[in-house]
Amino acid sequence: MRVVELDELARVATYDVVFGAVRAALVAHAEGRTVVPAPMVLDFPGGDCHVKAGYVVGSPYFAVKTASSIGGSNNGVMLAVSARDGSPAAVLVDEGMLTAWRTAASGALITDAMTPAGVDEVVVLGTGEQAFLQVLWLRQLRTLTRVSVWGRRPDAVEQLRAKFDALGLETDAARAGGACVIATTAARQPLPRELFAGAVHVTGIGTDMPGKGELPVEVLAGALVATDDHAQCLDHGDFGNAVRAGVVGADVDLAVGAVLRDGVDRDRRSVADLTGIGAVDAAVAGEIVTRLAQ
Repeated sequence: MRVVELDELARVATYDVVFGAVRAALVAHAEGRTVVPAPMVLDFPGGDCHVKAGYVVGSPYFAVKTASSIGGSNNGVMLAVSARDGSPAAVLVDEGMLTAWRTAASGALITDAMTPAGVDEVVVLGTGEQAFLQVLWLRQLRTLTRVSVWGRRPDAVEQLRAKFDALGLETDAARAGGACVIATTAARQPLPRELFAGAVHVTGIGTDMPGKGELPVEVLAGALVATDDHAQCLDHGDFGNAVRAGVVGADVDLAVGAVLRDGVDRDRRSVADLTGIGAVDAAVAGEIVTRLAQ
């Protein structure tokens, strides 16, 4: 069994490789061509750990992964297993990088697919790793000129703005009325409603376990809603929070993979709810192991 360290993974996991694997897995999931058990979450003082597994039918590998966030640090590991005989193929010591990148790729893909083509400004809510990565990866798919940043700590907002400035993007402190909003927080209470005022599209990626909730439920009212996994998002996503509040019906959502495959009316107000699915982890891990073997 091969053990692959982070530096080797980073050389193989290019934007094209990760985008391709993520998109293919999301489409396969929408078409019922995946095997994805319910995720397991360890929620404890100071952090949490997500354990996910998945398989894309026909792939040579399935995967089991852990991804943790403890004390402000992210870490993790993926185990790629042969779908032919169940033998361990490789341990990917990604330190959480592959989870972070597949999350960024998933968000960027659906944000680009559902946001009007002419929009070149985004509002990002949150100041952590995903706040930066969502913009970095979205930049690979469309032209961005300005990023507005919102966070609870002014120093963290300024630090993130400096990182975007270094990319050549204009920045400012977040304001209401942005056409495209990307929420990346671990909030357990809805973020201020005014941050979403006038938004044509909203992508939420932070509500990934029971007890969390970024988006005010009113944001989903009347919107075209896309979910990466219907059952997961109904159980512990912002979509489920809105359903339980009686704001939207439990059957109104489209699959993210179907949107990526077929397209959607980008001028209609929309919300994407991403909770993260194991089949995407498996697709990324499998593609990397395959390329390493070449």
